[in-house]
Amino acid sequence: MGIEAIFGTMLMFMLFGLAIGGFIALALYFLPVIIAAARKHNQMLAITLITIFLGWTFLGWLAAILWSLSPDVVENKEN
Repeated sequence: MGIEAIFGTMLMFMLFGLAIGGFIALALYFLPVIIAAARKHNQMLAITLITIFLGWTFLGWLAAILWSLSPDVVENKEN
């Protein structure tokens, strides 16, 4: 196995790691939106907008995640 093949394999693993890391970073960034959607939050649009525009600041992201965990969710109406 030549040196080019070794570097090619290393490059492939590095790119794969970057792709996985990027996916994890995006999932963490949009965690407030994911939580709000799963809980059927009444303020889903506002939480999404705060996450998109202010999520890059820690305080914006923290506000969005705390808001997504608030009890303002759609009630389950069974008759």
